[in-house]
Amino acid sequence: MLTTKSLSHHYASETLSFPDLHIRKGEQWLVLGESGSGKTTLLHILTGIKKPSSGSVFIGETELYKLSNSALDQFRGRNIGVVFQQPHLIKSLTVKENLFLVQTFSAFKNDEQRITEVLTDLDIIQKMNSYPSTLSQGQLQRASIARAVLNKPALLFADEPTSSLDNKNANAVIDLLLRLSDADGATLIVSTHDERVKEAFSKEYIL
Repeated sequence: MLTTKSLSHHYASETLSFPDLHIRKGEQWLVLGESGSGKTTLLHILTGIKKPSSGSVFIGETELYKLSNSALDQFRGRNIGVVFQQPHLIKSLTVKENLFLVQTFSAFKNDEQRITEVLTDLDIIQKMNSYPSTLSQGQLQRASIARAVLNKPALLFADEPTSSLDNKNANAVIDLLLRLSDADGATLIVSTHDERVKEAFSKEYIL
């Protein structure tokens, strides 16, 4: 499902090198490391957001960085879901409109039934026609998860999803990600330095 070979990324003052990774379809992995260890850089490389200085990323038979920019954008929209540290919702659009946009950018038809299904599952259906500024932090995070899982991606990534949450909400978010990935048969990769979530995962990649 996901394989990396000889990945590295150069910054002005340092070079980050990443051990090779091989993840099978449907597996659930935790990427662990202290702040500054390169977790976010690695996730950006794996999701097609940041091209590595060297090395390769394969998703199935597709070598990610051999694709043109437009082909990469469409491939990412159809196959990869990302829960970022910040929601990154467009403030002038409602939650439903933000999700319509995800479908449009991925060249899918707008499917309000799928949007309703996901928002109901995440218990924020009542906020479907609300603007991001009216949502609580927890609701914003659930809207971000809705956007990530909307197109039933083969790969679901989450970058520090529990960093600003108390124990109860941290456990709820991890349980939710695990459940949603199971339901859709998606491979789940969570990046964190939060030791609270370790017991939920049997597979770890340590930086």
